[in-house]
Amino acid sequence: VKDAFTHIWWLSKTPNPKANNRNILEDYSESMKKLLKSKKYNSGKRPSEHLIGEKSFLKDNNGAIPSNVLIGANTISTSKYIEYCKENDIELHPARMPDFIPNFFIKFLTDPNDLVFDPFGGSNTTGLAADKLNRKWISIEINNSYIEGYKWRFNLNHE
Repeated sequence: VKDAFTHIWWLSKTPNPKANNRNILEDYSESMKKLLKSKKYNSGKRPSEHLIGEKSFLKDNNGAIPSNVLIGANTISTSKYIEYCKENDIELHPARMPDFIPNFFIKFLTDPNDLVFDPFGGSNTTGLAADKLNRKWISIEINNSYIEGYKWRFNLNHE
């Protein structure tokens, strides 16, 4: 059991927003690579009552769709961003998001040149990820100190 989680809001102006799971495929496990190579596996009825066909897992989709849970640590205590803020007496955002979260959703839900909007900019991890992935972005942050800290990331092309 973990004692921390992050709510992620996925807002869309249309009832059927774009999403492309091919943009976020993970490498196949070694056992799946072996199965694709051998083209042999145990088809048939599973204890769960699911019926697995003889050819169900023989197509190579160039990767696997990730789990429905994103797991990653948010424990970084040193970075150029943190060093810059401390050296320049700029208030650090207390809940900096790990970059794998916006990277995952930006790749999954947008195409290059799309617009990414972050209404709670914080240290602007989302804006930086969008920028690196060739997306336009808008970030809103009420705390000017946090803005001063994240502007540095873009002015000097640092993380």
